[in-house]
Amino acid sequence: MMSLGALAAFCRRMGIGLKAGVDILRLLENETKSGNAQHQRVMSRVLEEIRNGNTFSKAMFQEKQYFPPLLIQMVNASELGGRTEAMFAYMADYYEQLKRTRALFLSKISWPLIQLFMAVGIIGLVILIQGLLTPNTPGSYDASGVGLRGVNGFFIYCFVVSSFFGAVSLVGYGVWKNWFNCHRLLMPLIQRIPGIGTALVTLGLSRLSMTMSMLLNAGVEARRSLRQGFLSTGNYYFIGGMDLAVAEVGKGSSFGEAFTASGVLPQEFVEAVRIGELSGTETESFDHLAEQYRQRAQAALSTIATVAGIAIWMGIILLMAFMIIRMAMSYINLLNGFLP
Repeated sequence: MMSLGALAAFCRRMGIGLKAGVDILRLLENETKSGNAQHQRVMSRVLEEIRNGNTFSKAMFQEKQYFPPLLIQMVNASELGGRTEAMFAYMADYYEQLKRTRALFLSKISWPLIQLFMAVGIIGLVILIQGLLTPNTPGSYDASGVGLRGVNGFFIYCFVVSSFFGAVSLVGYGVWKNWFNCHRLLMPLIQRIPGIGTALVTLGLSRLSMTMSMLLNAGVEARRSLRQGFLSTGNYYFIGGMDLAVAEVGKGSSFGEAFTASGVLPQEFVEAVRIGELSGTETESFDHLAEQYRQRAQAALSTIATVAGIAIWMGIILLMAFMIIRMAMSYINLLNGFLP
């Protein structure tokens, strides 16, 4: 898979070249000489697919292990709408912002994470060292506070900690991949979380607006535009309302009514679309909404980084508080054992 930096640079080069009127085949030929060896090989195959009569998006889909699904979907939508250069410029900004946000996120959580692992490691060392230095006799002081000591206790502790972090990682990966269609259940709850919910919603709405604007400007049929718009969000919860919205448009309803019928889009967004339809400026309205929601998503993603750092700090505080209380209780019980 392409890195965020490589994605941003690729989209920027394509957007600038297409806006300048350079033929896409010439641009792809240039890509076969740019980047690392893997990028050059992939671009050579994409170029060959296009020369054989396939579309750019279909050629990219053949290399879906390299290109992210969102970019493939956006290229497909832009081909239908005839605004490929605008799409690449938009995606270049999107990936550059995502890269900056990821760097900010990692910088904010790296030190709390290091401290968390240090705290977990120190507890393990206390368990191991105490077992090696002091006998395990009934009523003896438990310095670890968790009732474990020695090599056996250390291995039990490592197993429990590894199982916990492994389970958390597995659950996180499953949510990310939408196992068991969990987004349908979780997204309504996550959307209510300040910061996190806002970022996920606004990113999806920005891509939906951008795609709708591209397709409507090109005169693409309404139902097809709507379907492509929902798919471009990359949000399984939003996509779950796609069929209802498409069916509503098929009845002759407006986009505002279709978005309402989907049951998954915020009322604020629906009202903005309705106002654009009343004024007869649907495409301009979608353009404005795309930029508006993109800017709001950038601010929300920065908030997520801060919230994640605070959450890790709270985890460390709770862990240390638990250990201190347990050690104190063990020490008090030991002293009480000496009293008559």
